[in-house]
Amino acid sequence: MNKINMKILLEQLAHDQVYGCYSRQGLELVAWPRVASNAKYIIFADIDDMHSLNDAHGYSEIDRRIREALKARSEDIAAIGRYFSGDELVWVISKGDPEGMIKRLKDEFARQGLSATFAFAPVTSGKLSVNVDQAAAQVQAAKIRRGPAPR
Repeated sequence: MNKINMKILLEQLAHDQVYGCYSRQGLELVAWPRVASNAKYIIFADIDDMHSLNDAHGYSEIDRRIREALKARSEDIAAIGRYFSGDELVWVISKGDPEGMIKRLKDEFARQGLSATFAFAPVTSGKLSVNVDQAAAQVQAAKIRRGPAPR
């Protein structure tokens, strides 16, 4: 297999076909090396009560809704991907206002009948995982403060 075919194969393997975004490996190995030098913020989201959503609407329907919500793009977004599991997502932001971006993302999720807990952190490291961990910790703290979702 030649170098060009390997690059195409890597690009294909780097994408999460279910959500239409990068996989974690795709973010780390393909997207991050391209966008790290311009990355300003990491937005992290944890979809609220995913288990109950899947029980109520089915996996395929919830996957479709998430795919639709992730179609919201902006020139400020350098990359989007799944991160820890199916209900945690990362946006790498290259410019703009992260708080305004979170509001737009929340609105898009609401249009799809979804909600998520969002937080952002400035990029402080050349390593994606360090930056994601900072934003993820803020989301986790917010969920702890809020308590369990009502059933």
